[in-house]
Amino acid sequence: MINKNIIFFGILFLLTTQSGWASVGKQPITVNGDTVEFKSEGREVLAEGNVEIIYQESKITCDKIRVFMDEKIAIADGHVKFTKQTGEQLTGETIVYDFGEQSGTLINSSVAMAPYYGRTDVMEKLSDTEFLLNNAELSTCDLPHPHYKLKVREADMKPGKSLTAKGIKVSILDVPIMYLPQYSQELTDKRPRLMFTPGHRKNLGTYVLGSWRYYLNQNARGLLHLDWYQEKGWAEGIDLNYNTKLFGEGNVKYYRIDQEDTREEVTESLRERDERSRLELRHRWNITDRDHAVLEFFKASDVDFRKDYFFREYEKEVAPRSFFLYSHVYENATLSFLGQPRVNDFESVVEKVPELKLETVNQKIGSAPLYYKSTTSMAHLMNTPAGSSVTADISRADTSNQLTYLFRFFSVDFSPFVGHRDTFYTHGLDSDEDLVRTMFFSGIDMSTKFFRLFDFQTDFMNLDIHNIRHVVTPSVQYRYQHEPSVNKSRLTQLDEVDALDRQNMVTLSLENKLQTKRSGQSVDLVTLILSSDYNLKHAASLDSGFQNFRYDLEFKPYSWWELDSDAEYDTQLQFFRTVNVDYWMNIGKSATTLGYRFKHDESSQMTAGFTCPLNPFWKIGIYERFEFKTGELVEHEYRLERDMHCWIMEFIINQRETEGITFMLAFKLKAFPDIGINAEKTFAPPRTELR
Repeated sequence: MINKNIIFFGILFLLTTQSGWASVGKQPITVNGDTVEFKSEGREVLAEGNVEIIYQESKITCDKIRVFMDEKIAIADGHVKFTKQTGEQLTGETIVYDFGEQSGTLINSSVAMAPYYGRTDVMEKLSDTEFLLNNAELSTCDLPHPHYKLKVREADMKPGKSLTAKGIKVSILDVPIMYLPQYSQELTDKRPRLMFTPGHRKNLGTYVLGSWRYYLNQNARGLLHLDWYQEKGWAEGIDLNYNTKLFGEGNVKYYRIDQEDTREEVTESLRERDERSRLELRHRWNITDRDHAVLEFFKASDVDFRKDYFFREYEKEVAPRSFFLYSHVYENATLSFLGQPRVNDFESVVEKVPELKLETVNQKIGSAPLYYKSTTSMAHLMNTPAGSSVTADISRADTSNQLTYLFRFFSVDFSPFVGHRDTFYTHGLDSDEDLVRTMFFSGIDMSTKFFRLFDFQTDFMNLDIHNIRHVVTPSVQYRYQHEPSVNKSRLTQLDEVDALDRQNMVTLSLENKLQTKRSGQSVDLVTLILSSDYNLKHAASLDSGFQNFRYDLEFKPYSWWELDSDAEYDTQLQFFRTVNVDYWMNIGKSATTLGYRFKHDESSQMTAGFTCPLNPFWKIGIYERFEFKTGELVEHEYRLERDMHCWIMEFIINQRETEGITFMLAFKLKAFPDIGINAEKTFAPPRTELR
């Protein structure tokens, strides 16, 4: 026997042995205890009383332990606690642990592996990244008597990655409320599993949207939809996100409804159901490091389907296009193949069936700073207006070649360029004869940079300024484009290539920036960019003189306070085309946002948002969007949030002029603070952008 606090490293003693059994690999095992006994020439260690055994980042404390050094296995009994520096903590009556494999079995144990807490009859630690639990109780609530828990027959836990369980009974306040045969949750997936969204819209009436997030495996997961609309009936759908590993990844969305006819003027016996649906596919395949393919397919029963049932998606993209794109990247060029057919008869599409394009980047010619780039495309184009057949059928070949020379003179960077563009058409607008349009272009880009450092120190209003650096970057861009040999009036206008015209334009730009140093890092306090286009000669579509004036301002005196603004002013027509202003401020847990959006002849909107904690448990939030042109409040939203220890409850009322009222009562796990409410079709966080 050896007295208390003797530490066994096996250093001096092991020098007399042949196997070096006091180390696992190159790391020694440290054993502390009231008594420590060596057996079998030190190949077995017994310790009792306040036992502590340490290996690398792992530690076991217990009443007594037996360590088999050759097998690298420890058997611990009595008040066993296994901890790691990462915060993982397991306690139980008995543990059998393999230091070499870093695996083991724990009997009658409690679990503390954030965000999960609980207990289990048997836990097998397969590795540092995987655990198996049998007859376990788990929760994200760390109280002795959790508000809710999952009783599972079997669970596979990969901390920080995933949890897969079988035979689950869900209980709240010890009252069983649900049974699930199987449950899988990726801890990196920050979205709710089951979601119900009630609401009301003018054209749909009262509705309830139900979605279930399913998880087949790491390569296949998605959503099942079952929705009810008071005015339309029941609808169902499925979303699938997949990864084939070999042939790329993507997602598929299908949704359908047998829409009821609710017109009061039609006799009920004569009313008919209208089947409406959509099918969408997005797929991306990185075939090699140089070969890539993208497929997007959108099929809908009618033009208003997305607007009626997927309004959020409709706002972002009114009419998505179907296409297939393949590209191959060379060292200095990219070759692409594009097929863009019309899939829906109600769409107006310029079909490209197909378009082949070769684009080269700036390639240096010889040792001189001379660079060459070109773009060549060949396409068969068909104009197909909505509800009609092809109105234009043209084949076109287009090539643009440009030479650029780079040099610096008196601290000014110059980039003069010259080029030529040739376009072949199989026929014109009113002629069946072939047309060849040629066009010469040239220009120059010039820019420089000036700066001055001001020795200025101040902490006035906590600005924390250490010297001021003023940087001025003026630039001038000039482009001359000779009148094309074939006027655009003789061509069928299908895209921007056909609309090319004479141009003689100068673009002036001036950037001002104020910078300072904070904690050794450069910080931009103010950035202001002013620019404008000046047309040197009257053209068919533009008068001479200044055209549009633009400014872009970023003002950020503090990390928690920022003002951004940009605008475009038409100097010819003398009105602002767009104006955007955004202001936000975060102080502690309170946040304030203000925004203004103006678009000529369309909208003039002010947005405001505010969130503030009332006390440690309650938080409120308000969001408003006002339209000045109509004098109406087009959207307002109110949030009430309650901290329920392991849960966060949110009650939300949102009303939009275009959709009606949506109200939600949602719960999310506090252990996953990034989990947001995701109702897929109806709800999105407050916006400052124009809608």
